[in-house]
Amino acid sequence: MDRYDQLSAFVEVARLQSFAQAARHLERHVSAVSRAVAALENRLGVRLLQRTTRRVTLSDAGRGYFKRCETLLAELEGAEAEVREQAASLRGTLRVSAATGAGQSLIGPIVPEFLAAHPHVALDLQLSNRYVDLLEEGFDVALRVGTLAADSRLVVRRLAHTRRVLLASPAYLERHGSPHTPQQLTEHSCLILDIGNRPRRWELQRGRTALAVDVSGPLHSNNSFVLLTACRSGAGIGLLPASVATADVRHGELARVLPQWSSIEQGIYAVYPSARFIPLKVHAFVEFVAARLRGSGEN
Repeated sequence: MDRYDQLSAFVEVARLQSFAQAARHLERHVSAVSRAVAALENRLGVRLLQRTTRRVTLSDAGRGYFKRCETLLAELEGAEAEVREQAASLRGTLRVSAATGAGQSLIGPIVPEFLAAHPHVALDLQLSNRYVDLLEEGFDVALRVGTLAADSRLVVRRLAHTRRVLLASPAYLERHGSPHTPQQLTEHSCLILDIGNRPRRWELQRGRTALAVDVSGPLHSNNSFVLLTACRSGAGIGLLPASVATADVRHGELARVLPQWSSIEQGIYAVYPSARFIPLKVHAFVEFVAARLRGSGEN
């Protein structure tokens, strides 16, 4: 019998001055309440309640102990109520991790809308291309793109898919011409997104046809927005996430190169610690991101 059961039984009997009434209030059998109080007294080595056939009263030792136990249980009930309230409402700080490029292109633009919809949530968004251990570093959820390593401690939900596409500025293509085959990329200045084991090897796909081209160029960076800026300025051809260049292509600042070719499809995932109860703020954020990705065409 745990201490909480013993304390709650004792406090209820002392408050109502009756084992029977305490048992009804606690929805337990009278004998269970009596055993709980007896176990508490045996553990403490002192009699807390004076029992007669007509009434139950506190002993001298029981009076001081009752006040402290009543306060302790009230604080515990208050803490539990506060936690339940937080779990049932969208409030508190939500810590989110994402890779730099994905965070800037996919999460950054929708942050104001999410915060406006959930005014009691504070968002702590950390962008980094290093591996982040959610449990060790205290993150609630991460947005990840690509192939994920198996981890039984985490829940993984696929939200959408994306591809990287070949891009260049109209000025670059006017000066150097457009490649007509993937193999001709070796003749161009290529801007390398330094992610993965072999960033210089561009693995491309057109329908069921796949091939790999080893490229080189004047700029390597692990930040897709650095390469996007270089693309706009005419520095070369980049293989960049479609999501970062949508507006540039629409406005004519960048053009698709070999538009029938793109990278192999990659998944966009929400990853969060495995738990029986997923906080409502995490669930709301994941659903919000999933809906916005569907609306943006990343699906």
